[in-house]
Amino acid sequence: MEETTEGGGGGGGGGRTNNEDGGGEVAVVVSRSERQVLPREDLGAGEREEPRITWGHANTNTAFFREDAPTNVTAIVGHKASLPCHVVNLGKKEVSWIRQRDLHILTVGIYTYTSDDRFKVYHPEKSDQWYLEISSVTFRDAGVYECQVSASPKISLPIMLSVEVQQARIEGPAEVYIQKGSTIRLTCRVNTHSENVGAVTWFRDTHRLDYDSPRGGVSVEIEKTPSRTTSKLFITRAMRTDVGNYTCVPQFADAASVQVHVVNGEESAAVHTAGSPSARSDGRAVCVLLMLAMMLSRR
Repeated sequence: MEETTEGGGGGGGGGRTNNEDGGGEVAVVVSRSERQVLPREDLGAGEREEPRITWGHANTNTAFFREDAPTNVTAIVGHKASLPCHVVNLGKKEVSWIRQRDLHILTVGIYTYTSDDRFKVYHPEKSDQWYLEISSVTFRDAGVYECQVSASPKISLPIMLSVEVQQARIEGPAEVYIQKGSTIRLTCRVNTHSENVGAVTWFRDTHRLDYDSPRGGVSVEIEKTPSRTTSKLFITRAMRTDVGNYTCVPQFADAASVQVHVVNGEESAAVHTAGSPSARSDGRAVCVLLMLAMMLSRR
């Protein structure tokens, strides 16, 4: 059986072969757990083909992709994305990166073929790594990028790039009622795929909080993990002048705000009573009784 592989700069990941023994066109479907050849008609009428991976053959002298590299990458708006492609036994073959959305050839070897200077290849010397790097990522950059090797047959590895916005979130309700003299505790979390969200600054209304102000009692704790940055604001001995809109502003993420009210003990009880389910039920009952009284008076 003689096989001929379709060419093309930005074709699908799995590739197709023509079977001259009468078997018809087939689609090569490859996953990390298994490799199999499925008849073309088994894909289903009208079903859209997903980008497919052609890993190549390990333990041979031909080029192949290392299977331990991720095929899904998440980047943050404004940050750099790095898409991995590890090729073993490359020899004198060329590695190319193609944007599948428009089949644009972005790079060939170490050379860039796009006017968008945010794209470049990072290839450590004497390594099998060919990273496509995109600086200052935008939402439009999301999609599939294909790493191809000009072997015979061609092998290709699609990498899915997802783009997200870092978003701060202050735990608890949008309005917080603090008893006078107690401690204001606000916790701001930033879920992120980047270890660096920049400095996290707190504001009350339009004024940046001064941790060394004459008022005293204002402090912040920062906790950082690979997946989350947490900033905790503490203001002891809450007083009326502490009332306001508190905003957590990370340098590389969208801000989050909460309204803080400082009340006396009796006022706090009144606030909770007015917002309780029983109070709302009583209010609805009074409205119903008033409506009935008005209807009866018209008769």
